[in-house]
Amino acid sequence: MPDLTSAEQRVRDAFVTGARVVFGPGTAKRDRTVRGEVLTALLTGPAPAGLPALRLVGAHVVGLLRLEGARVRHVVDLRDCVFEQPPDLRMARLTGLRLRGCRMPGLRGRNLRVGSDLVLEAGFTSDGVVDLTDAAVRGTVRLAGAVLRGGDHALLAARIRVSGSMQAIALRATGEVRLRGANFGGNVHLGGARLINPGQDALEATGVQVAGTLFCDAEGGRFTAEGRVLLPGARVGGDVVFSGARLRSSAVDRPVLVIPRGTADEAASLVADRVRVDGNVELDDGFTASGTVRLPGAEVGGYLRLSGAVIGRPEALEVLDRADEHIPVALHADGMVVRGDLEARGAVDGGFRGDGARESALRVYGQVRLVDAHVRGSASLSGVRLHGPGIDVLFADRLRVGGTLFLRELRAEGSLRLQNAEIGSTLDCAGAVLERPRRRPDGSVKPSLDARVATVGKDLLCDDGFHAAGGVRVRLAEVGKMANFAGARLGGPAGDIALNAYGLTVPQLVLRLGEDRVPEGRVLLTRARATAVYDGPGLWAATGGVAVEDFTFTSIDSTPPVDVGTRLRWLRRVQPDFAPGPYEQLAAVYRDGGEEELAQRVQLEKQHRRYSELGWAGRVWGFLQRWTVGYGYRPWLAIAWLTAFWLVGSLWFAGHEMTRLNEDEVPVWNPWLLSVDLLVPIVDLGHDGKWRFTGASQWISSTLIAVGWILASTAAAGAARVLKRI
Repeated sequence: MPDLTSAEQRVRDAFVTGARVVFGPGTAKRDRTVRGEVLTALLTGPAPAGLPALRLVGAHVVGLLRLEGARVRHVVDLRDCVFEQPPDLRMARLTGLRLRGCRMPGLRGRNLRVGSDLVLEAGFTSDGVVDLTDAAVRGTVRLAGAVLRGGDHALLAARIRVSGSMQAIALRATGEVRLRGANFGGNVHLGGARLINPGQDALEATGVQVAGTLFCDAEGGRFTAEGRVLLPGARVGGDVVFSGARLRSSAVDRPVLVIPRGTADEAASLVADRVRVDGNVELDDGFTASGTVRLPGAEVGGYLRLSGAVIGRPEALEVLDRADEHIPVALHADGMVVRGDLEARGAVDGGFRGDGARESALRVYGQVRLVDAHVRGSASLSGVRLHGPGIDVLFADRLRVGGTLFLRELRAEGSLRLQNAEIGSTLDCAGAVLERPRRRPDGSVKPSLDARVATVGKDLLCDDGFHAAGGVRVRLAEVGKMANFAGARLGGPAGDIALNAYGLTVPQLVLRLGEDRVPEGRVLLTRARATAVYDGPGLWAATGGVAVEDFTFTSIDSTPPVDVGTRLRWLRRVQPDFAPGPYEQLAAVYRDGGEEELAQRVQLEKQHRRYSELGWAGRVWGFLQRWTVGYGYRPWLAIAWLTAFWLVGSLWFAGHEMTRLNEDEVPVWNPWLLSVDLLVPIVDLGHDGKWRFTGASQWISSTLIAVGWILASTAAAGAARVLKRI
């Protein structure tokens, strides 16, 4: 061992007994300077008797503390010491290492082995890289309050193995904190940490494994990352908590294709692709992310909480007016699986936290993608604010929700796309306001709510102030109990279809729209099937008309009730071109309800419209059908007309006896039988052809013959319809 200074002599003497050497703040620098070579010799030399340990406070270490590959069986406990060169601990095996409050230009610790805790806290400061790559710690890594200023990299701890936890509350790091492939047996605490690496990765924890909970929350201050936080492929046995965290990112990933159109430059703030979390994921209570939050393929064992979060940047929406069709994506969670609930609701659902504070809802600037996502519980987006004018602000094709999807009082600038979605219970959109829907290239708008081919186990609720400026599309959807559009505002000036319910299947269809809720655009009920329909005058006054071809239902009702004449006027209004199906359907409803007279009135109106749209001959024939036998639905009219003409003819011939046509025959004059013989075709009673008709009688007889044939033909047609109905 080289010649020792007085300070080094004190250190050597204290080392033998494990005593602490304290150099006070007023100690001159030369009196507290210790050479690194001396410390190396003490730690690697022959072990003295007793319990040796190196315990220094306030020392100034010059030269290199070099323990590369060494096995040190003594405790190393340094506090508030200053190193002029980075200690070299590569491949060293240490019993314990504490560097509280120490300052150094870096730390070289690749493949370091520490048998207990590794303590780099309480003001520990490094002006270079702290390299703990492939290190192993059989205790806890403590970085609470540490300050790491390393340039491009502040902490390199890839594949580090820690038996216990990582305590890094209020850590300050300038440069990348790398935990790629790290393994922690307990929790990782980064609450209040501030990680600064603009334009790059602030926390790189790809494939990290945490047996406990990952805390990046507001404990000890607000967790802040200026740069990306990378957690792809991470495995967390407990929760992932980012409550109150602030993530800023200016790093722009390569452009990615956005279905159904355009591309997006995702400036990601949090990248957690394929993450596996056994517990909950909490991105709530003031969590903010200026870039994309990526969760594609993630699996969450508990709930995903987003209440009170703000994701995306308002200025990112400015790109929506550009011709290149860039789509800003705020939340990317395609293929995500949440075994509990997804909660992003605000106070609209009685949203109060357990501590009584009022809940705020998620606010998003950009697109929310939930394509092929699966939420096994319920998903609540009630009161959420989605900003994405002119795009699909919620893109959730094939989304599966085991319970209810709550969209109550949601406010959206943009369209909600739920094509082929499967909702186990209710899709609740009551009170939602959907404005500025997605636009097509030609300037027309897409539906504000697009749930075509969706399956809803119970109810579809679009009532209680629901407003969809681009209309609603539930084409070929299946709803288990009720689809309710009572009082909804459907469509807008730029839309052409207010409600597209083509092929909708639902037991109860509520379209109770008043005169102040007239749909702006066309309503398509073609091939829809419902058991009970509840309508109102506003529905049938839709500005684009109502298509009801093959629309089938068992009953129809309105509040207040309307008579059959009103319904027939509604049908005439929405069907300028005649089609028999809607009349047949309405007549069947009345008939099944025991109201045969109302059913006949509907059938009469159907036939009247049918013949009125034919040529002049058809219209004449229809006129005769209508006033003689009521198109076959009033056969008693034919009997009445025959009786009337028979009486008229009989009375005429009773006062105008005809002369015999053949002098060889002597028929008996009977004006009553003669009138019957003239009126009834085919049947011969022996009076027709026996008399000579002259003057006015000739015209009377011809009229009776013509009337007879007409009434007989119409009566036969009516009888055929009656038999067909039977």
